[in-house]
Amino acid sequence: MKAIWRFFASIKLTIVLAALICIVAAYGSVLAVRNQEFYRYLDRVILLPWLADKGATYFKLTGWIFALIILTAVFAVNTVVCTVDRLYAVIKRRLPASAFFPQIVHIGFLIALLGHLAGTVAGYKSDGNILYKDVPVPVPHEQGLSMRLDDVEVRQRPDKSNDISFVRTRVTLLSGNETVKTGEIGINNPLIYKGVAFYHIDAGKAPAGLVLEAEGRRYELGFNAALRGETSGPYAIGTVYPDFAIDPSGRPSSRSEEFRNPYIEVSGRGKKGYLFIGRPGSSVNIAGRKVSLADYIYAPYVILNINKDPGIWLIIAGSAVLTIGMLLLLFLRGERAELVSRRPGARLRNEEAGE
Repeated sequence: MKAIWRFFASIKLTIVLAALICIVAAYGSVLAVRNQEFYRYLDRVILLPWLADKGATYFKLTGWIFALIILTAVFAVNTVVCTVDRLYAVIKRRLPASAFFPQIVHIGFLIALLGHLAGTVAGYKSDGNILYKDVPVPVPHEQGLSMRLDDVEVRQRPDKSNDISFVRTRVTLLSGNETVKTGEIGINNPLIYKGVAFYHIDAGKAPAGLVLEAEGRRYELGFNAALRGETSGPYAIGTVYPDFAIDPSGRPSSRSEEFRNPYIEVSGRGKKGYLFIGRPGSSVNIAGRKVSLADYIYAPYVILNINKDPGIWLIIAGSAVLTIGMLLLLFLRGERAELVSRRPGARLRNEEAGE
């Protein structure tokens, strides 16, 4: 048992594991570049269930991930044993508080690693969730929880690159009709609620409805029922046909899913017709009245990626503890914080001497 303990407490094991982890990770990076189609969705899935499903079938492409997991697990055991070993020595010999600082770093690392482990086992990742302003949308996999876009502001750099320099997406989370959280999402700054993280991916404006003109009046009709207000008047819009055609039985249909000849069903006063929506100015007669397409309604939208990581708070807490430990080492121990491979007895004597 002592031999096993000494093996896992060895600084040489730490060095070997660190080197192997770097080598395996570098090899995996090369594979990822050469097989982008296979790995492109890896960051959108839960790792361990994905490995259980794909790992054996595509072992040539996943073997390095298994190796990395095993090496990281052994590295974690090595860190735990080293930390316990050092804490025991520090407490037993009543060394100064500064002797605890390296162990704070170790503990922070282990907490964060535990959080990452939780995230590889459970949770979910949902990409490409579209939110239109003021329209509540259910949050995937979260029963009773919905999200609403309140406002979005995106600024681009003034140079020719047009890169985004600032993002502020204001989102409200609702449980039924009750607001549970309102917050802003920025670049690399998600909104987090009960372990669910909301990330801003894209924003813009999209056609959300039509402005129809009839009998000298204008009527605004939204494609989404939630966008329809009191300005719709006696008219309503229905099915959109991207590539409109009339089938042999006289019923409307679409020849394809491409918007080659887009029409929409318009009904009013007990009648209905089909209006071309490819450009403003087109018209259709409904119940003897001319109904024209005057304009489009545009609504702001954002695209969010939504991830639930049960270990996110452990990762944040572990990172904070690790950072505190590093600051203590840098500013309160100076060069004495360097980890040097020495014999255990010599290391303890040096620390007792205050070196």
